[in-house]
This record gives sequence, C-alpha cells and structure tokens, in this order.
Amino acid sequence: MRYYHVDVFSDAPLGGNGLTVVFPDAGMDGSAFLEIAREFKQFETSFIYPFRDGAFPVRIFTVDEELPFAGHPLLGSAAVLHRVHFPGAASARVVVSLGCRKVTLESVARGQSGYSVTMNQGEPEFLADIDRSFARDIAQSLALSSDDIDPGYPLEVVSTGLPYLLVPLRSGLDRAHIDRHDFEFFLSGFGAKFAYLFDTRTLECRTWDNDGRVEDSATGSAAGPLAAYLVINGKARKGEAIELSQGRFTGRPAKIECRVEDGSVFVRGDVAFFAEGEILS
Repeated sequence: MRYYHVDVFSDAPLGGNGLTVVFPDAGMDGSAFLEIAREFKQFETSFIYPFRDGAFPVRIFTVDEELPFAGHPLLGSAAVLHRVHFPGAASARVVVSLGCRKVTLESVARGQSGYSVTMNQGEPEFLADIDRSFARDIAQSLALSSDDIDPGYPLEVVSTGLPYLLVPLRSGLDRAHIDRHDFEFFLSGFGAKFAYLFDTRTLECRTWDNDGRVEDSATGSAAGPLAAYLVINGKARKGEAIELSQGRFTGRPAKIECRVEDGSVFVRGDVAFFAEGEILS
C-alpha cells in the first residue's frame, strides 16, 4: 500500500500538522485502519479509496477512533490526490466523500513540492448558546478561572462537521490544559465533541484530544466553526480573510486562513510533502 506523509497548514516540511495519507488495498476493514493509524502516530491518518460516484471516498482515523469529519486530513488528502491523479496540473478540483457527505476542495500547485488547498466546509450549524452560568465549570475543566473567559464573547457550540465548544479567552491561553478526567462526557452535555480555545485579541487557538494527552498543531475542523462564530457575532466581516494561528505550544506553528461567504465557510491551508513510501504488511 502506498502512503504519503504531508504537513498541513505549513509552507515547508516539519511544520503545521502532520498527516499520513494511505491508499489501502481492496477489502481492508476499519480495524486494520485503526492499527495503521496507531502505528503512524499522527494526530489523524486518512485512507483514500478509488474514485467512484463522482468522488474519492475517504475515511479518517485518530489513534482512538474514526471521525465523521476533519479539516487538515481533507486538505492534505486533496494535495496528495492532486499530485497523484493530476500530475503537472497547476490546479485541481478534488471532490471527496465521507459517508453520505461530499466535500469540494480546490488545490493549487506551489513550487516543487507544495500546494495551497481551499476546502468548502459548507453551511455552519450553530448548535447551542451556553449560558454564562456554566463559565466557571468550563474554565475549571481547562485549568482556568472564569475571569479568563472574555465576557464580550459568547460561549457557543458550532459545527461544520464536528461540533466544537468555542471558548473565548482574554487571558490564560498559555496556562490552559484539560483538567477533568471525564472531559468528553462533560462536553457532551453541551452537545460538543471537542473544545477549541482562542485568544480574542490575537486569534491564537489551542485544542487537545479529550484525554488531554496530545495537543493538536492545527485544526481545520475547528477553524471553520470559529470563523462562522466570529462573523455571526460581529467580530469579523463576511468575505474577509480571517487568519488564525495555532501550534506554538507544540513547536509546530501553523497559520489557518478562513472566510465566510455566500453562507458557506472556506478554510485554506498550505500543504508540504515530507515523505512517501510503501506499507509492507
């Protein structure tokens, strides 16, 4: 099985968020995919099937589970598909499917081994407004105090495929970490799968797996919801480029560019190729 290792939200290798993209043999099942993802130990690994019904079917796995949607794996997968299926083309329109959902991405070649990819995440869903009475519990679950939460911004759950609790901070981003053993269960009470923290002054962001073991360097599936949140709350304008930063605390700084236009959320990131190879078993 052929695989590629790319770094997403980075214009050079060894930055941003690493991703393994695998073209699996026919007949492989999800249990094998999970084992392969655990072997590569990337935050996520994507598996791409041959083109059918107008799209490339994709499945995405963390080291713990399969995800119904993710950001940087789709951007990285589109760059790999551009390179493999449209070699030499300056640009490529790539359609992938996750279950019943189809996602369109535009990939543009940049230099010898880099790509710039834009994903249309579709229309955002605003799932819940969280009452401020929960601010203290939310802050404490992240090793913060309620004073760290910016009172000028709401607590909301927003999704473009994965529901995120968006936590606006006026201080404490550097101190934050998950400090609750049942954090995933806690988030589920708000209808969220993960939490995405952001500094309201700088738009620097952080998130982790729900056990708090691994911090993500760049999170496209959260960036889209945050962009939509900023626009609907009057903190950004429709059509303008919104630049988020992430990854400083992991030593892999990344830039994520978003915009909200015509009711849809678009997320753009650079993709750099690092390695390719063959899985032997």
